[in-house]
Amino acid sequence: MTAALLAQFPRFSEYDPGAAGEGSLDPLGLGAVADRIADRLAPGVRARMSQPRFVALSAVGAFACQPISDLVASDGKTTFDLAFEWLVVESLVQHPNPDRLRGVPGSQKAQRAAKTGDRLSASTYLAGPRVFGFTGVYRPFAQDAQVLGSDGLPAANAEPLIDAWEKDQQLGGFITGESGSAGLRLRREIEKECLAALRAAHSSAPRTGWLMKQLADTMAPREGGLHERAVLRNLITTGKHEVRNELTWLLSRELPPPDASQKEIAQTLAMQASPATRMALMAAIKFESCATAIEYAFRRLLAYATSLGGLFTVSQGTNTPQLSGLAPDLGTFTKRAIDAVSELDDSLAHEVVDCFAHFDHAMSPSEFVDALLARHQQVQDTKGKRMWLDPIKHQWAVRPPYRNQSADLVDDVWTHPIRLHTLVSFLKATA
Repeated sequence: MTAALLAQFPRFSEYDPGAAGEGSLDPLGLGAVADRIADRLAPGVRARMSQPRFVALSAVGAFACQPISDLVASDGKTTFDLAFEWLVVESLVQHPNPDRLRGVPGSQKAQRAAKTGDRLSASTYLAGPRVFGFTGVYRPFAQDAQVLGSDGLPAANAEPLIDAWEKDQQLGGFITGESGSAGLRLRREIEKECLAALRAAHSSAPRTGWLMKQLADTMAPREGGLHERAVLRNLITTGKHEVRNELTWLLSRELPPPDASQKEIAQTLAMQASPATRMALMAAIKFESCATAIEYAFRRLLAYATSLGGLFTVSQGTNTPQLSGLAPDLGTFTKRAIDAVSELDDSLAHEVVDCFAHFDHAMSPSEFVDALLARHQQVQDTKGKRMWLDPIKHQWAVRPPYRNQSADLVDDVWTHPIRLHTLVSFLKATA
């Protein structure tokens, strides 16, 4: 077959695997630094936490399952904490009073399984349950608060928390093992059914039995009692983290309105805080103000390019809304962020310098577009991933999975969570 004839055949474009695994949440690589700054404000908690009672539930399960803590299910990965999660989540699905399932990891999976008659197992529960199940989500706080150890078993503060739960639920004997007590009966039933679940590699407790009703009535995440809430409040407001302690004290004096943004909360706290806490808040404020402006410019660029059909030149990219107005102020914004973080931590400031290196001076709009593309390419190359855009001669094409960027971004809503909303949620839940 001649070369001339081959040239007439259609050609496939480069395979596009879609967005999976390509870092769709952090296109400019600013998230890791934002997280380290947030760690100076609220260590031990994470943005996706909201209901601290899950820590109490984990403690109850860990205490009951101590005798079987070294067992693993035949699937090779399910341990006692996941078997206990299966029981709790199934119980809430079986007895779903209003709001019981709101915010419960895995509840939708459990509802689907219940409709098809399946039981929770490694194949029907969450993908990555050790990260996305309630024990996994709240593990950083449970360990930081010394409720659970690194082995998942009860640590120093587990018993005071379980004791408070016992009192509220009238389940005395759960800890002491008093013969004939309601608490001992529940503890033994949890251990028995978790052991059965590990042996079967799926939840097997009777759906309409005593245990499921008891679990639902004593472990619904939003139904914690007075004593339990007091212990959880103490765990979040006291301890080794002075800045977090001060922030929770200030917040508890007057909780912000439900619609308050992180920026509004941080600015209000900064006016009341001690010098050390104010320094950490200002580092977050200045960094997030700069990071949000830059990342939103990138996302607006993609949204604007999509409105053109997905293909654009750098010159066309300069027409992206708000981009031209931001370009000459970049040097000022980045310097403010670097200076604020350097007051907090010099080594952390070096990381800020690195992630803002493409934007650390006043630019023309076209230079800003080039800088956004260059930073994104650097980040994706470091990950070993493709860019969200493909170069085509002197143009750029936004790849289909990334043509869904919103053009209605609110500049006062920061792109990274700095965990203040988590602290507020914890305080509301333990009031």
